[in-house]
Amino acid sequence: MDQYYPFLTLPLPYSYVSLMPCCDADTLYAHHQYYANSVRSLNRLTVRYGLMERSLEELIAGELNLPPVPEREIKNLAGLVYNHNLYFNSISGSVGLPPENALTEELRATYGSLEQFLKLVMESAQSVYGSGWLWLIVEGGGLHLATTQNNETVSLDAVAPILIVDLWEHAYFPIHRFELDAYLRDWFARINWDHAEALYLNAVQ
Repeated sequence: MDQYYPFLTLPLPYSYVSLMPCCDADTLYAHHQYYANSVRSLNRLTVRYGLMERSLEELIAGELNLPPVPEREIKNLAGLVYNHNLYFNSISGSVGLPPENALTEELRATYGSLEQFLKLVMESAQSVYGSGWLWLIVEGGGLHLATTQNNETVSLDAVAPILIVDLWEHAYFPIHRFELDAYLRDWFARINWDHAEALYLNAVQ
């Protein structure tokens, strides 16, 4: 998943209308354009500060040896791009039941059932004050839920991300308003299980 300059705006693997009623076309379009603008800003700053040899993950986790303000800006943009790359590809353009595969088997073994997993996702999401992200990660060979604030990532050198949920309000307004649980139920129904399974198998092998 690692990328190098010039960082690319990944196209959505579905149409703008495919996520109804989880997300309306206008909201999804604006969300994707926000991400695209951030990719352009990251490329511009990467050139300005001579960081073209750094990977996206190195921009996030490495020491950039820059003044505090541009370093924070670059790390924020790099995290935003990384998180959205995973988020948009974690969603499917069609609603479907979870398959029987290694990931769902491990989710049941870890959390008791997929329904219990979703319940814990909702509880974890409610613990994020303001804006942030919720992650399903592999750490130490097991599955865990984690949260980050703003555009921070999990520790990419220590864990392997499998799924991510955008908890910024621009991801689910205006359809869900303040009904975060409803948004998460719709997200769960549209998980791209093939994509998540591939990341999971790569992480545990």
